[in-house]
Amino acid sequence: MFAGVFLAMLATLPFAPQLHEGDAVPPIALVDQDGRAFDFESLLGRAVVVSFVYTRCTDRCALVAAKLARLARGVDARDIAVLALTVDPDYDRPRALRRYRGKFESPSPWTLATGQRDALLLLERRLGVEPESNVPGRTDHEDLVVLLDAKGRIARFVPGDDWTPGQMAVLARAARGGPYVPLVALEIFLREAAASCGRTVATIGIGSALLLVAALALAIGVPLVRSLGRYRAG
Repeated sequence: MFAGVFLAMLATLPFAPQLHEGDAVPPIALVDQDGRAFDFESLLGRAVVVSFVYTRCTDRCALVAAKLARLARGVDARDIAVLALTVDPDYDRPRALRRYRGKFESPSPWTLATGQRDALLLLERRLGVEPESNVPGRTDHEDLVVLLDAKGRIARFVPGDDWTPGQMAVLARAARGGPYVPLVALEIFLREAAASCGRTVATIGIGSALLLVAALALAIGVPLVRSLGRYRAG
Protein backbone atom coordinates (compact mmCIF):
# COMPACT_ATOMS: atom_id res chain seq x y z
CA MET A 1 0.00 0.00 0.00
CA PHE A 2 2.81 2.40 0.94
CA ALA A 3 4.57 1.75 -2.38
CA GLY A 4 1.36 2.51 -4.22
CA VAL A 5 0.93 5.79 -2.37
CA PHE A 6 4.55 6.82 -3.13
CA LEU A 7 4.21 5.95 -6.80
CA ALA A 8 0.94 7.86 -6.93
CA MET A 9 2.69 10.90 -5.47
CA LEU A 10 5.45 10.62 -8.08
CA ALA A 11 2.82 10.38 -10.79
CA THR A 12 1.43 13.73 -9.70
CA LEU A 13 4.76 15.46 -10.33
CA PRO A 14 4.75 17.51 -13.55
CA PHE A 15 6.64 16.13 -16.53
CA ALA A 16 10.00 17.75 -17.14
CA PRO A 17 12.69 16.74 -19.62
CA GLN A 18 15.88 14.98 -18.60
CA LEU A 19 18.83 17.23 -17.88
CA HIS A 20 22.05 16.72 -19.85
CA GLU A 21 25.64 17.87 -19.76
CA GLY A 22 25.80 21.56 -20.55
CA ASP A 23 22.34 22.26 -19.10
CA ALA A 24 21.97 24.71 -16.24
CA VAL A 25 20.49 23.26 -13.07
CA PRO A 26 17.05 24.83 -12.61
CA PRO A 27 16.46 27.06 -9.57
CA ILE A 28 15.26 25.29 -6.45
CA ALA A 29 14.98 26.40 -2.82
CA LEU A 30 17.09 24.23 -0.52
CA VAL A 31 17.66 24.06 3.23
CA ASP A 32 20.87 22.76 4.78
CA GLN A 33 21.43 20.68 7.92
CA ASP A 34 21.49 23.85 10.05
CA GLY A 35 18.19 25.16 8.71
CA ARG A 36 19.78 27.79 6.47
CA ALA A 37 18.13 28.48 3.13
CA PHE A 38 20.25 28.53 -0.03
CA ASP A 39 20.07 27.65 -3.71
CA PHE A 40 22.40 26.71 -6.55
CA GLU A 41 22.76 30.35 -7.55
CA SER A 42 24.50 31.00 -4.23
CA LEU A 43 27.15 28.45 -5.25
CA LEU A 44 28.05 30.15 -8.55
CA GLY A 45 31.77 30.71 -8.94
CA ARG A 46 32.58 27.30 -7.49
CA ALA A 47 32.46 23.83 -8.94
CA VAL A 48 29.83 21.77 -7.11
CA VAL A 49 29.97 18.04 -6.41
CA VAL A 50 26.36 16.89 -5.97
CA SER A 51 25.53 13.43 -4.66
CA PHE A 52 22.37 11.79 -3.30
CA VAL A 53 21.78 10.00 0.01
CA TYR A 54 19.16 9.67 2.73
CA THR A 55 19.57 9.31 6.46
CA ARG A 56 17.51 6.12 6.92
CA CYS A 57 19.60 4.30 4.31
CA THR A 58 21.03 0.96 5.44
CA ASP A 59 22.91 0.28 2.21
CA ARG A 60 25.67 2.33 0.57
CA CYS A 61 24.73 5.89 1.49
CA ALA A 62 27.12 5.83 4.46
CA LEU A 63 29.98 4.94 2.10
CA VAL A 64 29.09 7.86 -0.16
CA ALA A 65 28.75 10.26 2.79
CA ALA A 66 32.15 9.19 4.14
CA LYS A 67 33.71 9.83 0.73
CA LEU A 68 32.09 13.26 0.55
CA ALA A 69 33.52 14.16 3.97
CA ARG A 70 36.99 13.04 2.85
CA LEU A 71 36.58 14.95 -0.40
CA ALA A 72 35.68 18.12 1.52
CA ARG A 73 38.85 17.76 3.60
CA GLY A 74 40.97 17.62 0.46
CA VAL A 75 39.64 20.63 -1.48
CA ASP A 76 39.40 24.36 -0.96
CA ALA A 77 35.78 25.18 -0.08
CA ARG A 78 36.21 28.55 -1.80
CA ASP A 79 36.69 26.72 -5.10
CA ILE A 80 34.66 23.51 -4.72
CA ALA A 81 31.39 22.96 -2.86
CA VAL A 82 30.44 19.45 -1.71
CA LEU A 83 26.69 18.86 -1.52
CA ALA A 84 24.50 15.84 -0.79
CA LEU A 85 20.78 16.07 -1.57
CA THR A 86 18.37 13.78 0.23
CA VAL A 87 16.10 11.49 -1.76
CA ASP A 88 13.77 11.24 1.28
CA PRO A 89 12.74 14.88 1.86
CA ASP A 90 9.64 14.08 3.92
CA TYR A 91 11.74 12.47 6.67
CA ASP A 92 15.07 14.22 6.16
CA ARG A 93 14.48 17.61 7.69
CA PRO A 94 17.41 19.69 9.04
CA ARG A 95 17.59 17.96 12.43
CA ALA A 96 17.87 14.51 10.84
CA LEU A 97 20.44 15.80 8.35
CA ARG A 98 22.52 17.44 11.08
CA ARG A 99 22.54 14.26 13.15
CA TYR A 100 23.54 12.18 10.12
CA ARG A 101 26.27 14.59 9.02
CA GLY A 102 27.75 14.42 12.52
CA LYS A 103 28.72 10.81 11.85
CA PHE A 104 31.00 11.95 9.04
CA GLU A 105 32.40 15.17 10.46
CA SER A 106 34.93 17.08 8.43
CA PRO A 107 36.92 20.20 9.33
CA SER A 108 36.00 21.52 5.87
CA PRO A 109 32.36 22.38 5.21
CA TRP A 110 30.18 20.05 3.23
CA THR A 111 26.44 20.28 3.06
CA LEU A 112 23.47 17.97 3.41
CA ALA A 113 20.31 19.52 2.06
CA THR A 114 16.60 18.98 1.75
CA GLY A 115 13.80 20.96 0.16
CA GLN A 116 10.14 21.00 -0.75
CA ARG A 117 9.27 17.40 -1.63
CA ASP A 118 7.76 17.82 -5.09
CA ALA A 119 10.40 20.26 -6.31
CA LEU A 120 13.30 18.19 -5.00
CA LEU A 121 12.03 14.85 -6.30
CA LEU A 122 11.34 16.42 -9.68
CA LEU A 123 14.89 17.74 -9.91
CA GLU A 124 16.27 14.35 -8.92
CA ARG A 125 14.16 12.64 -11.56
CA ARG A 126 15.44 15.08 -14.20
CA LEU A 127 19.01 14.30 -13.15
CA GLY A 128 18.41 10.54 -13.48
CA VAL A 129 18.46 9.67 -9.77
CA GLU A 130 14.93 8.17 -9.90
CA PRO A 131 14.05 7.87 -6.18
CA GLU A 132 11.45 5.19 -5.51
CA SER A 133 10.14 3.97 -2.16
CA ASN A 134 8.59 0.50 -2.07
CA VAL A 135 8.57 -0.01 1.70
CA PRO A 136 8.40 2.46 4.60
CA GLY A 137 11.80 3.88 5.47
CA ARG A 138 13.55 2.74 2.31
CA THR A 139 14.14 4.73 -0.87
CA ASP A 140 15.83 3.09 -3.81
CA HIS A 141 17.71 5.41 -6.12
CA GLU A 142 20.47 5.50 -8.69
CA ASP A 143 23.96 6.09 -7.35
CA LEU A 144 25.17 9.19 -9.11
CA VAL A 145 27.40 12.24 -8.78
CA VAL A 146 26.62 15.36 -10.78
CA LEU A 147 29.46 17.83 -11.29
CA LEU A 148 28.52 21.45 -11.89
CA ASP A 149 30.87 24.04 -13.32
CA ALA A 150 31.35 27.53 -11.92
CA LYS A 151 28.40 28.82 -13.99
CA GLY A 152 25.96 26.27 -12.56
CA ARG A 153 25.94 24.06 -15.66
CA ILE A 154 26.21 20.28 -15.61
CA ALA A 155 29.82 19.47 -16.48
CA ARG A 156 29.68 15.69 -15.99
CA PHE A 157 27.63 12.79 -14.68
CA VAL A 158 29.58 10.13 -12.75
CA PRO A 159 27.35 7.07 -12.27
CA GLY A 160 27.89 4.60 -9.44
CA ASP A 161 29.79 5.01 -6.19
CA ASP A 162 33.04 3.36 -7.29
CA TRP A 163 35.05 6.57 -7.21
CA THR A 164 37.66 7.87 -4.83
CA PRO A 165 37.72 11.31 -3.19
CA GLY A 166 41.00 11.99 -4.98
CA GLN A 167 39.51 11.23 -8.39
CA MET A 168 36.46 13.35 -7.68
CA ALA A 169 38.64 16.26 -6.54
CA VAL A 170 40.52 16.18 -9.85
CA LEU A 171 37.27 16.07 -11.85
CA ALA A 172 35.81 18.93 -9.80
CA ARG A 173 38.88 21.09 -10.37
CA ALA A 174 38.64 20.38 -14.09
CA ALA A 175 34.94 21.33 -14.02
CA ARG A 176 35.94 24.68 -12.57
CA GLY A 177 38.41 25.22 -15.40
CA GLY A 178 41.44 23.49 -13.95
CA PRO A 179 43.80 21.22 -15.89
CA TYR A 180 42.48 18.20 -17.77
CA VAL A 181 43.99 15.01 -16.28
CA PRO A 182 43.76 12.18 -18.83
CA LEU A 183 44.67 9.32 -16.49
CA VAL A 184 41.98 10.20 -13.96
CA ALA A 185 39.43 10.58 -16.75
CA LEU A 186 40.54 7.17 -18.04
CA GLU A 187 40.16 5.54 -14.61
CA ILE A 188 36.63 6.90 -14.26
CA PHE A 189 35.80 5.87 -17.82
CA LEU A 190 36.93 2.28 -17.23
CA ARG A 191 35.01 2.05 -13.96
CA GLU A 192 31.87 3.29 -15.70
CA ALA A 193 32.37 0.84 -18.57
CA ALA A 194 32.95 -2.08 -16.22
CA ALA A 195 29.91 -1.15 -14.13
CA SER A 196 27.71 -0.92 -17.20
CA CYS A 197 28.80 -4.45 -18.15
CA GLY A 198 28.17 -5.74 -14.63
CA ARG A 199 31.78 -6.81 -14.23
CA THR A 200 34.84 -5.66 -12.34
CA VAL A 201 37.82 -4.16 -14.10
CA ALA A 202 39.88 -7.18 -13.08
CA THR A 203 37.62 -9.63 -14.93
CA ILE A 204 36.91 -7.79 -18.17
CA GLY A 205 37.92 -9.53 -21.38
CA ILE A 206 38.85 -8.72 -24.94
CA GLY A 207 35.88 -6.45 -25.54
CA SER A 208 36.93 -4.25 -22.67
CA ALA A 209 40.52 -4.43 -23.82
CA LEU A 210 39.37 -2.79 -27.05
CA LEU A 211 37.51 -0.29 -24.90
CA LEU A 212 40.77 0.41 -23.09
CA VAL A 213 42.53 1.13 -26.38
CA ALA A 214 39.78 3.52 -27.39
CA ALA A 215 39.89 5.21 -24.00
CA LEU A 216 43.66 5.60 -24.19
CA ALA A 217 43.33 7.16 -27.62
CA LEU A 218 40.71 9.54 -26.23
CA ALA A 219 42.79 10.37 -23.15
CA ILE A 220 45.87 11.13 -25.25
CA GLY A 221 44.14 12.59 -28.27
CA VAL A 222 41.94 15.21 -26.57
CA PRO A 223 44.76 17.09 -24.83
CA LEU A 224 46.91 16.72 -27.98
CA VAL A 225 44.22 18.30 -30.14
CA ARG A 226 43.76 21.06 -27.57
CA SER A 227 47.51 21.71 -27.52
CA LEU A 228 47.69 21.84 -31.32
CA GLY A 229 44.76 24.23 -31.37
CA ARG A 230 46.49 26.55 -28.90
CA TYR A 231 49.75 26.27 -30.91
CA ARG A 232 48.04 27.20 -34.15
CA ALA A 233 46.15 30.01 -32.49
CA GLY A 234 49.42 31.38 -31.19
